[in-house]
Amino acid sequence: MNSSAAPTSFPLYATERTKLALIAEGGGQRGIFTAGVLDAWLEEGYDPFDMFIGTSAGSQNLTSFLARQKGYAKRLIRGLSRHKRFFQLGRGLVGKHIVDLDWYFDKTKEANRILDFKAAKESLGDRELFITATNSRDRKPYFLSPKGNGNQWRELLKASSALPFLYKQGVKLTTDYNAVSVNESVTTELPQAQPESDYYLDGGLGAPLPVREAYERGARKIVVIRTGDVNFQAQSAWLHKLKSLVCATGHCPKTINYLVQHEQAYQQELAFIANPPADAEIVQIFAGTKLQSKLLGSADSDLRHDYKVGVAAGKSYLMQQLASKPTPLNIDVKSKLSDIASVLPSTAAIPQSEHHKLSA
Repeated sequence: MNSSAAPTSFPLYATERTKLALIAEGGGQRGIFTAGVLDAWLEEGYDPFDMFIGTSAGSQNLTSFLARQKGYAKRLIRGLSRHKRFFQLGRGLVGKHIVDLDWYFDKTKEANRILDFKAAKESLGDRELFITATNSRDRKPYFLSPKGNGNQWRELLKASSALPFLYKQGVKLTTDYNAVSVNESVTTELPQAQPESDYYLDGGLGAPLPVREAYERGARKIVVIRTGDVNFQAQSAWLHKLKSLVCATGHCPKTINYLVQHEQAYQQELAFIANPPADAEIVQIFAGTKLQSKLLGSADSDLRHDYKVGVAAGKSYLMQQLASKPTPLNIDVKSKLSDIASVLPSTAAIPQSEHHKLSA
């Protein structure tokens, strides 16, 4: 079954022409919330963004959004990520990948699941797309842009989603050293963009929420689709679960290092969001309460629920863009979702006292 067709016209609802960035956080199957947000925008033909940065599942969502494949991400999350072939803990005991990303991304080459990289490249045009991945050797976040054919783009998506230990050493990529973060390239004397082969892991380890990176690259309005709720302070739950899975293998010390790196990076980004530069406007889109889906092993009913919450959040954001007031609007009380999604601007957008949470 092919994904639903989306409108081909993408008007700019916002009037300002400051550089506008869209960031999609990771979160495994919780990315179905992001899929809902983006599908709501595809339905209305909304894509005014100048820059896209995706981490892990977020990079997959952004790719299908650029490909204008409405419903595609939802279908893969509900189908492939729940397939028994995708996640098998027992494979780790015999030295294989616990999460079979090779199988998963090979499926995106099949006729009924084709991920249209050509369409994504055409709609991206001269805009910027960065897919985050963490170098397993230096543990720095890299911001990689697709070049060439769809196979290279697919490998970047795989690397961005390669959780440590669940996908062994990661994905081998040949990249340029100048793909590091803007701050890293300024503070460190780097070689002259010599292509180097290294193994790369999930982008969420080094760049779980790359808001500051978007700002350093010139974005002054930054829209962030989060997969945690308003009270979510550090996306460490999945790493703690990962620790419990791999401790028996003797890798606990390295796991703890990844955990510390992830939490530190996440807290730094949250601090930046809470106190952004005066010339920055940061808008966060997230669920009003904790999503029902998990990193892995979610029930299909939970995935369907969180997708609907995402659609509601996407529509609410569009209502905000169409309104004259900068503060969010309440969703129509006819909505039957029990935990209506929230759209909260950061303190740079409106005074703290004017923050609102959307409710039915």
